[in-house]
Amino acid sequence: MANQSPPPPPKPALLQRLRGWFARARSSDVIVANVGAGASNVVVGKNILKIGTLVIPALPVVIALLVALIGGSIGLWRYLVPATMPLGAFNVAVAEFSQIDAQGRERATPDSALISRTLFTTIQGELQVLPADYQAVVWHDSMNLLQKRATIGAITGATVAERAAAACRRATELGADLIVYGVLDAGNSPAFLRLQFCVRNPSRDRDMGNLAELQTVDRLGGPVQVELPLSDVQSSVNPPLRVRTALLAKLVVGLRYELATNPNLTANLKRAQAVFADALRYLEQQEGAATRDNGGDLVQYFIGREGFLLSQEQSSSPSEKSSLLENARAALQQATALNPQYARAWSALGSVYYARTRLLARPQRLSTDDLAHAISAYQSAIATAQTDGDPSAEAEARLALALSEWLHGDAYLYQTPSNTASAEAAFVRADQQIQIGATLIEPAQNRLHGYAAMARGLIAHERAQIALRAGDQQASRSFFQQARNAYGECIAAGQADPGDQFLQRQLIAITCAPNAQNVVGALQQLQ
Repeated sequence: MANQSPPPPPKPALLQRLRGWFARARSSDVIVANVGAGASNVVVGKNILKIGTLVIPALPVVIALLVALIGGSIGLWRYLVPATMPLGAFNVAVAEFSQIDAQGRERATPDSALISRTLFTTIQGELQVLPADYQAVVWHDSMNLLQKRATIGAITGATVAERAAAACRRATELGADLIVYGVLDAGNSPAFLRLQFCVRNPSRDRDMGNLAELQTVDRLGGPVQVELPLSDVQSSVNPPLRVRTALLAKLVVGLRYELATNPNLTANLKRAQAVFADALRYLEQQEGAATRDNGGDLVQYFIGREGFLLSQEQSSSPSEKSSLLENARAALQQATALNPQYARAWSALGSVYYARTRLLARPQRLSTDDLAHAISAYQSAIATAQTDGDPSAEAEARLALALSEWLHGDAYLYQTPSNTASAEAAFVRADQQIQIGATLIEPAQNRLHGYAAMARGLIAHERAQIALRAGDQQASRSFFQQARNAYGECIAAGQADPGDQFLQRQLIAITCAPNAQNVVGALQQLQ
């Protein structure tokens, strides 16, 4: 029988191995030395520091120094690298785009990331060539940690409305004046890209009376067909994508001019209008015509709005105002023709007709169809806002319609002879619109509250004067008191939001405050 080797010894348990490892680690730090007689204040050891009579192990000291260095670096990084976009600059954030697959799952992909990154560089390139006074800050998540320390991320949501709300919230958090986002739907072949953006105007002194028309623009044309996978957004394989990317960059430049803090507002508006006109020419050259599907309605809307804003500048002469308003009317009418469901464009068109009516002397205001066109445009805005489920747009349109009906009634009073019955009928219609519109106003929408109060004040003021001319002092006093209260509510809305320049300058300073003083004088005379 052959000799058998003895079995191997059993392996020590894990706990025993750990104890042995720590024992060896401790023994490896021991140094044996002979210390002569009479020696004092001597430390013998490895990885030990001695400071006077204090003996400190070296490893904890090194760790503490590293922690302090890292902590200091993080503190310096947080101090120098911004988490929000700089105050006082025009800030553009380009979000990461997401992609939805055939199963409905939404995530970032190389294709969606390429589109987002290309849009970032395109917008950045367009803005970099502007004059120094109009330079802008553009952020994207491809920037490194030394440039920004906030992540923009992707804008998600189950519906277009949810995405729009999420985008505007993210823009507010970042301090962005404009945020661009999009979603690539790859559930079908070819895929479809929807470009969207939200514009914020914190100073709120560029509104044209439609109160929030800049807040959300939920699309730039219809969805764009995209052939996947992408290798280059600018390639000829996807010409609609290339055109839409360039168009959006041009619109960003136009908005940058419009929202500039440069004190020369007229020059800014003219520059913005020129950029939007160039965007329209580009669209027509690249795709043959401006349509709803390629964003032509949005471009026409911007062109028309700039013309309206220019017409409201005090530096514009009456003839210039008339020409600007006609150009604005043509562009906005084209926008509504391309997209009959464009509620903001209908409201803007109504504002143009209303402004043209105000340019006429009171006895002449019924001599044209402008006031009737204004009322019709606001009615279309109400209908489309209801279809879109946009209560703010509906409230704005109803209040604007009420103001048009007030102007209608005022015009009847200056006919020869004065037509008080038709005037009162118009005032009743105005009251109805104010009552419905008021139910749609959110508590924090001070401008809308001020607008509604101003309209109520104007109507009560007219009725007080009608009663006074009829010799009914009691009814006149009651209407003057209603007007005084309404103008007071308008002024109070401004006090609740002193930063709203449109409310302060266009509603309170021009109408509510001076009319309130006139009413006080009238009531004193009736005592």
